[in-house]
Amino acid sequence: MPKNRNNNIDNLIVLEKEKNESIGDYAVRCIEYNIINMVLYPGVFISEKCISDMLSISRTPIREAFYRLEKLNLIEIYPQKGTMVSLIDANIIEETSFMRKVIEKEIVNIACENHTKEHIELLKNNITEFENNLDSTNFYELLMLDIQFHKILFSIANKDLIYNIILDSIKHFNRFRIFNIMEMDIKRILNEHKKILEYIKNKKTNKALELMEQHLTNVIDDISFIREKFPHYFKN
Repeated sequence: MPKNRNNNIDNLIVLEKEKNESIGDYAVRCIEYNIINMVLYPGVFISEKCISDMLSISRTPIREAFYRLEKLNLIEIYPQKGTMVSLIDANIIEETSFMRKVIEKEIVNIACENHTKEHIELLKNNITEFENNLDSTNFYELLMLDIQFHKILFSIANKDLIYNIILDSIKHFNRFRIFNIMEMDIKRILNEHKKILEYIKNKKTNKALELMEQHLTNVIDDISFIREKFPHYFKN
């Protein structure tokens, strides 16, 4: 992980446009991917022209994408100065973690009672894929597998709508999770997922609730360590 805010816009990862995807949605998805995947580092300034040239689309959808990403706390727009990839805000991380603990403990409570064999297999497959990618440097893929594990739990509880509602609100949090996966022991995540699955499968609700709270609190405990190592990526 570089120790300064300078990164080369030429490293921008250009994703393929999906079928029937609007230009605006495509622009948002590409920029968001590069921000969360730490290709565009916190604090770096980006321009409509550079992004437009890299994605080979006009500047109007890029401008609209910037406004949408600002609402997700991923960028900050300064009139007459420019557009900056937002610094990581520990307050947003803490509030997001609080929200997740409140909601996901209830999700686990329901999952302990409502799961099926098919659900258990989905969680097992997710854990296996995560384990197979432990040595990968594709941290974004590991993040997506972590997110998928929790998404399956919402699905078990038949709360997919709630999951979709909170999806955008955790984007700033997910960017910090990339740091968390890069710098901390990712086997901890794997082992906790395994135990959560075991408790859900055996309907050990109290143990599952206790572990889920710990699982979602770890990221807060890690902030101090990561912030000390990369202070220039965090808001004061």
